[in-house]
Amino acid sequence: MEMSHRSPEYLAIHTETIQSLRELLNVPQNYKILLMQSGGTGMFAAVCMNLMGRTGEADYVVTGSWSAKAAKEAAQYGEVNMVIPKTAKYTSVPSQDTWKLSPNASYLYYCDNETVDGVEFNFVPEVPGIPLVCDMSSNFLSRPVDVTKFGVIFAGAQKNIGPAGIVVVIIRED
Repeated sequence: MEMSHRSPEYLAIHTETIQSLRELLNVPQNYKILLMQSGGTGMFAAVCMNLMGRTGEADYVVTGSWSAKAAKEAAQYGEVNMVIPKTAKYTSVPSQDTWKLSPNASYLYYCDNETVDGVEFNFVPEVPGIPLVCDMSSNFLSRPVDVTKFGVIFAGAQKNIGPAGIVVVIIRED
């Protein structure tokens, strides 16, 4: 069975999906909601290719294997500042007042729930002046989220919302 991505049927499904997500998450109009291919892992490169250019540097909060993979990908595009010390085993999220943030960072990246390591944030980091980027693949739609605190949210669909290979991206227009 096949359906063209240009067909009226698909367009109706796509439009309804975007509208439903906007309503469910209370996404403001100055944010776009995108349904893209690549899954969450593909977003590791997309984030830095689109956001790191301002300064060539980004802050990464590495609390497990997924954020470590994202930081490794970002290092191919610019300087990655690891805001917390690397550890052999991740067991918790250090208090934000211990983080070593760079004054030159173009954005701050974190993974909200590190499923491999069992580490989940119980707060949203505060980063005035730069976009906050969050991988919410494993806990997207599991609790209310104040979208306005983020520049970019992405979630691979295969964990909570749909088939593998699709990613939901919520991005502030600026």
